[in-house]
Amino acid sequence: MTRVSTSPEDTKDTTPTSDPSPETGSDPAEASAGEAFVSAAPEPRKDGLFGPETFSVAGLLLLATTLLSTELIAIVNQHTLTGAQGTLSAAVQGQLTGAGLFAGLAVVSAAVALLRADASTRPWARHLAAATVLVGLLLVVLTVASYALLTT
Repeated sequence: MTRVSTSPEDTKDTTPTSDPSPETGSDPAEASAGEAFVSAAPEPRKDGLFGPETFSVAGLLLLATTLLSTELIAIVNQHTLTGAQGTLSAAVQGQLTGAGLFAGLAVVSAAVALLRADASTRPWARHLAAATVLVGLLLVVLTVASYALLTT
């Protein structure tokens, strides 16, 4: 009866192998993207903290601040749409200035997100930024129109 060893040292193939497709002269970024594809792992993102997703969410938060903490809609309803005559009081002027400022900052933040977006940006970030720009511009126009109508 013969003894057969099954230890890894005895079964290891020691013949030299040659790589049939050497990677000399290729771009390392393409090699890592290919490896990411083969391993089914997403390619690492380079944006970090100041990526388009961050600016999209910041724009949404600024827009939410405009809608929830200022009385822009109430001012438009009470003073502009009903045709109530009156002067532009300091409180109403402050509310309009704050609403316009936060809406403008929301538009700027969302526009930065759209400018920084590329093919690797998540679709929800692009959609959120575009919606924030549209609604924010509407609120800026509403603020300016209310201010102009109340000063006449």
